[in-house]
Amino acid sequence: MTPAEIRAARAAQPRARARDFAESHGIPEAALVAAFTGPEVVAIAADPRRLLPLARELGPALALTRNRSAVQEREGLYGPLSEEVGRLRLRGEGIEMLIDPRHWVHAFAVTEPTAKGAKRSVQVFDAAGEAVHKIHLVADSRSEAFDRLVAELRLAEQVDAVPFAAVAPGPAAGPADWRQMPADLFAARLAAEGQRAPDRLAELPEVRALRPEAMTELLERAATAAVPLEIRGGTTGCLQIFRGQVARILPAGYWINVMDPAYNLHLRTDHLAGVFLTDRAPEGALSVEAYDAAGSLILTVTGGAGWESVVATLSAA
Repeated sequence: MTPAEIRAARAAQPRARARDFAESHGIPEAALVAAFTGPEVVAIAADPRRLLPLARELGPALALTRNRSAVQEREGLYGPLSEEVGRLRLRGEGIEMLIDPRHWVHAFAVTEPTAKGAKRSVQVFDAAGEAVHKIHLVADSRSEAFDRLVAELRLAEQVDAVPFAAVAPGPAAGPADWRQMPADLFAARLAAEGQRAPDRLAELPEVRALRPEAMTELLERAATAAVPLEIRGGTTGCLQIFRGQVARILPAGYWINVMDPAYNLHLRTDHLAGVFLTDRAPEGALSVEAYDAAGSLILTVTGGAGWESVVATLSAA
């Protein structure tokens, strides 16, 4: 579709969610955003080393990271960046992320007029145009900091169509022992080798396969017992990490949702093709890993005091 065709189709479907609209029309989500480049959509530099320090100046904001099967939304403050092997780590107040800068390729500052006033966001996409991370301003965000971010990162060339390319698998690097690899790097390494992480996990006698219902069970049990959780989910370019207790667990069709004041998780239970209880050194004692039918990691959950009681009797496959 040309940018003009995208704009016309969007005018006919203004209420459709951006991701759903893009999928239904066979285009990357970034193509939809780019088609409206102009006063309200500004192409900006995507480099997280430049972008995220400016995001820190926004004050309170909402961090949103999703993959096809799970969405995490967390209100808090963006914090400083630190270098790790092959990645960046951001630690703020409530907002924590592990970032692979190679996948921060396209970015836009978006101002969307609504009946309640302007809705502002920063949206980052990978080379294929898939969303990597989004920053949404909230009521207490500093709008002048958003304006500074746009002014400092604005690209010289502002066009309504940008080139997209397939994302190549990352290098098959890392320790040989699966226990020493975080689940997301383990899945990425096997994918680069043409293998599926859940197939490998299913072969290991020390790994316990669980039924898909186990993800709902662990959220409900953790909420009832006030057990603190660590939930990791996102994409190769950005893994968003939540640490804390969850309280309000709500099912809605094939979704299971955490709907707390400063944290929301939306998980598609119909996408849970492989769920495993593992023991990985990077995540701690025990972790529950969820994979989709393609073998991609959806999310990983670990817990603090009381966690072993939560997972002890989860439904086995």
